[in-house]
Amino acid sequence: MLWITLAIGSAIFLGFYDISKKNALQKNAVWPVLFICSLTGAVLLVPIFIFNDIPVLSWREHGLLCLKAALVTGSWAFTYNAVSRMPLSITSPIRASAPLFTIAMAISFMAERPSSMQWMGIAISLLSYVVMSVAGRRETGSYWRNPWVLAMFFGTFLGSCSGVYDKFLLQKMHFDPLALQIWFSFYMVIIQGAIMMILWYPRRHEGSQFHFKWIILAVGIFLLIADRFYFLALHEEEALVSVVTVIRRSNVVISFAGGLLFFGEKKGKLKVAAVVGILCGLIFIGLG
Repeated sequence: MLWITLAIGSAIFLGFYDISKKNALQKNAVWPVLFICSLTGAVLLVPIFIFNDIPVLSWREHGLLCLKAALVTGSWAFTYNAVSRMPLSITSPIRASAPLFTIAMAISFMAERPSSMQWMGIAISLLSYVVMSVAGRRETGSYWRNPWVLAMFFGTFLGSCSGVYDKFLLQKMHFDPLALQIWFSFYMVIIQGAIMMILWYPRRHEGSQFHFKWIILAVGIFLLIADRFYFLALHEEEALVSVVTVIRRSNVVISFAGGLLFFGEKKGKLKVAAVVGILCGLIFIGLG
């Protein structure tokens, strides 16, 4: 199925995005990094906007995309702050718990019904995410009392809401995938820029200072490519957002490897077992 292949492509680039994001956020102010990442993606989309026949949207449709941008900004505000303060091998598995929320919403509100094989793959993947989170408790102390763990989970929940909303926009409202990505990216820049000027700029000399790193631009580029694959996958009529989300969050495999190789994070047998489980889950989903 084409949509599964596209979802796997999104997962790969999302893994590269996670690694570069962690590097960009190390000892750095969060809001400027977040803003520049969004700005990079938006700037790269400008030539596409100019030289392609992008469908004209109504004011109502623009309002729907503003809501999408607000949801993602809220999700990023929590997850970026958590990533800057915790190991990538901890935050990525928490972020990978997104399918749990997405599947519940997709089945409840979108009438999705995955096949038996896909259910098996989803179950294996979700169990693996739980194992990964348990393994991470040794590195975070009191796991559920850690405010950044809670921030990561809340940001993940908002991201799941955004994922279900994406299916509504693409399959129910029939948005063109490219038009959605372009306008959503532009509104992200406006919203995040305004928040940065209000919350961070007046206090820019207090707390974490901003240091420009070229890797910040790579964050925006990797996310742009990952989102392109993702929107194209969801645009397919037979695509199930519950399955796409599980595949997309398999980026934890790449993020996990990046945490070990580039940031010297702890490995642990439970973490390795969880990564193997996620791969097995993907195989079942693909066979379904």
